[in-house]
Amino acid sequence: MIKGLFKRLFKDKKLRLSHPRLLIYQELSNAKTPLSPQELYQGLLKKKRRIGLTSTYRSLDLFESLGMVFKIMNGSNVKYKLCELEDHHHHIICKGCGNVVELNFCDISDWSQKVMESTGYQVTDHQLSFYGFCKACKPLQRPQSAE
Repeated sequence: MIKGLFKRLFKDKKLRLSHPRLLIYQELSNAKTPLSPQELYQGLLKKKRRIGLTSTYRSLDLFESLGMVFKIMNGSNVKYKLCELEDHHHHIICKGCGNVVELNFCDISDWSQKVMESTGYQVTDHQLSFYGFCKACKPLQRPQSAE
């Protein structure tokens, strides 16, 4: 997500764009890999940026609720990646190296309809993530036998 879109999103949602939020956005946008809240915090401290760890967690929660970041959970480890796509999208995560690719398509309307019919719920939103092994990590995996 480019800086102009980031600022516009905050303005459109009538949210305050504080200095800590901007610092966290900048750190995430410069990151080559997803970062944990602690890695973000430590990276900002190394750059002599004054920010609290609590502000880091709160900003990441806000960014996630706005769809600006993707939260990657692997057991007790949590990392965040800044989304490059502005619109609704999904992700595929490599179980080997943790690389995340954004998928700019979503055509599950038939599936949503089946969910509504079978549960009686009115579906208002969804989240869908795919997991697997990227081209680089796939050869490192041993074939699993069909049992």
